[in-house]
Amino acid sequence: MRAEGAGSRDRPGRAGVVFGYLTESANLRGRRFLPLLAVAVIGSTSILSADPDSPVRIEPAVEVVPANHLKFYLHFPESMERGHVFRYLRLVEIDEAGKELAEVPEPFREVELWDETFTRMTLWFHPGRQKPGVNLNVEIGPILEEGRRYRLEISDEWKTESGDHFEGSSTHEFVAGPLDDKQPDPANWNIFEITRMHIVAVKPNEVLDPESAKKRIHAFVDGEPRKVSFVNGLIHIDVNRTGWKSGRLIIDPRLEDLAGNSVVRPFNLDLEADSKSIEITDPIEIEFTRPIPLVSPFALP
Repeated sequence: MRAEGAGSRDRPGRAGVVFGYLTESANLRGRRFLPLLAVAVIGSTSILSADPDSPVRIEPAVEVVPANHLKFYLHFPESMERGHVFRYLRLVEIDEAGKELAEVPEPFREVELWDETFTRMTLWFHPGRQKPGVNLNVEIGPILEEGRRYRLEISDEWKTESGDHFEGSSTHEFVAGPLDDKQPDPANWNIFEITRMHIVAVKPNEVLDPESAKKRIHAFVDGEPRKVSFVNGLIHIDVNRTGWKSGRLIIDPRLEDLAGNSVVRPFNLDLEADSKSIEITDPIEIEFTRPIPLVSPFALP
């Protein structure tokens, strides 16, 4: 058992609204981007609303994950009992109606990774099976197969630290999409302002790992640090009602997507075969200046 902070990723979606936006053209070596006029679709999404009856919040709450998806985050309302927790976790393949077809054997990396409060656990799929071409992936096979539907189940027999049970089990159903071997690319992120909400929103080109995004993305508006939050796959930056002029997004290149690809390198990079690969180690800056496109909150997912 280990506490993380105490010693211790094209998906089907709904049609959206087309509009012009300012984004940044790629120049990763220089780590500063220049404005580029482009067109985006806002409203396409695979983000799900959390089940209000579920005692456990599961992230990422998305309908489709890449077949080489790496981890989920389990958020509990209070500190949980530790030790032998994998007896309470199952991954099953299901049909379109949600009927169980088969249990996926040994899908998890059975190491308990908790935050300091023991209310968030990082649940890893075994990287050796999810990384294409390595021994376990070849010998045993991948955990997820493209096009198949799965359900992650958390038993209500799992007790809290105080010995209580939650009422009802928690589940999350999803589909395995194509393998994702592409790195997050901030050059393709869309920036716009949400009307009446005093928020600048940034839409990445793919779903980011939620905990990685919280740690690796920071924002400044008119030189002052601003709160960054993550809502339905969008990055939200708080701004003043009026008067703000410019902003800056600082991205740590260790930022990862759902398949473990970072801005620094792809997760499945073969260092011997790709010895000329150039890694990005300095923070990436994206600057934006008013006016930027205004998008109605009703046009968002």
